[in-house]
Amino acid sequence: MGEPERLSASDMSSLLSERGPIHVHVGATIIVEGRAPRFDKLLKQVDRRLQLVPRFRQKVTKTPLRLANPVWADDPTFDLGWHVRHAALPKPGTDAQLRDLVGRVMSEPLDMSKPLWQVYMVEGLKGNRHAYISKTHHALVDGIAAVDVGTILLDPSPDGAEIELPMKRWQPDEPSPEMLFVRAATDRVREPLRAARKAASALSTPRESASSVVKTADAFRKLATSGPSCPRSPLNVDIGPHRRVGFVKTTLKRLSEARGRRGATVNDVILAITAGGLRRYLERREGSAPEHLIALVPVSIRGEGERNELGNRISTILVPLPTGESDPRRRLELIRKETKRLKESEQARAASLVIQATGWAPPTINRLVSQVMAQPRVFNLVASNVPGPQMPFYLLGRRLLEIYPFVPLSPQGHAVSLGVLSYDKRVFFGLVGDRDVLPDLDRLGSDLRASLKEIAPARKPRKSKAAAKPKATAKRKTAPRAKPKLRRTAAKR
Repeated sequence: MGEPERLSASDMSSLLSERGPIHVHVGATIIVEGRAPRFDKLLKQVDRRLQLVPRFRQKVTKTPLRLANPVWADDPTFDLGWHVRHAALPKPGTDAQLRDLVGRVMSEPLDMSKPLWQVYMVEGLKGNRHAYISKTHHALVDGIAAVDVGTILLDPSPDGAEIELPMKRWQPDEPSPEMLFVRAATDRVREPLRAARKAASALSTPRESASSVVKTADAFRKLATSGPSCPRSPLNVDIGPHRRVGFVKTTLKRLSEARGRRGATVNDVILAITAGGLRRYLERREGSAPEHLIALVPVSIRGEGERNELGNRISTILVPLPTGESDPRRRLELIRKETKRLKESEQARAASLVIQATGWAPPTINRLVSQVMAQPRVFNLVASNVPGPQMPFYLLGRRLLEIYPFVPLSPQGHAVSLGVLSYDKRVFFGLVGDRDVLPDLDRLGSDLRASLKEIAPARKPRKSKAAAKPKATAKRKTAPRAKPKLRRTAAKR
């Protein structure tokens, strides 16, 4: 029997956030060309590929007496039909009807007694298309890994891919309560030993370790008490359990061309578009927009060798969005300077330790972590940008056309979030809002499109030389008609 993996501190943080109206699952809406496949074929495809991701057959299993964090253990009653579901849109099957269904699916919490994921196949989408709605608990997988896991279910060609699967079919390997107790007790003994080794390592380089602790502590203090204050806004009120979503799309080339010559990144452009969209929305709704709003921007800290590992490996930075600035190019320049400064500061390191805080840390750090986490509100919204595959993918021979991410709403009164994902040279914005607080979420989507047009105007396609050739040929054909007139005029003279 293999030893089950214990939930990390960040995974536990995601589980503990699941309370009341807060559902901490990430997900996506995937639009695929053609008619939906037979449901039994989809079940067969998912069943085969799940052999590559055993975690998706595991559930959170508590340890006796709660001696340690729960573990991921096989679910002996795993039922694929519970996790893969079938739905259909009523006619005419519009995109608006699909968005409404997505909002309803995402409003329902996942069953914590089962593996924490679901997929819906949705038939009847207008325009010879169908869709999939996926949701996975944040404790199971973060955004970067979710993209990698998603591609396991897809193929790089319409003909499918030959994937080497385990020879032995999956059989549940459920640890007994006695074994869980022994392992938890053992971990309780191991943890102080790990801490002692860390302390011994620190003592071997006391100056560097002391400097690191001081810098990190100072970063925590600044994270909690300094920097731009988080303003009050209609986006930051108590929320309920119900959600609605909005979709916006553009091309990666269009965003890349908008970066300018001063070193702005595509992510800077996305944040500038977000700032402009929020400015328009708040001006129309409230009459004015605040000078800035604070965006919590997740940053992946996965190493190259860690991309296939599940679990949370992210940090965050707090970026002021200049919603008070009317000039779109100026907004982009302000964000470029700020993100550059933040990446070079200790803020990302401090936020990383907040997310990944374990049972052992210097008392100063622990105290400051508590202060930061106790802040009622240090940001206005989450704005997450995840790079996806830049090549087309297929599911059962049908091409994936669009993919809109779903970023859950955060606790402490955050009524809107924004997820952005790039795929196949295009970029897809997924808006999530509280259904009651933001009944006009579609208007915010329109404002994002207007902001995109401001900062990255769509260029008219140039006429190619090949397209111009027919005109030149036409002139040559009409030229001989004029020659007889010229000859007759010359004769009269």
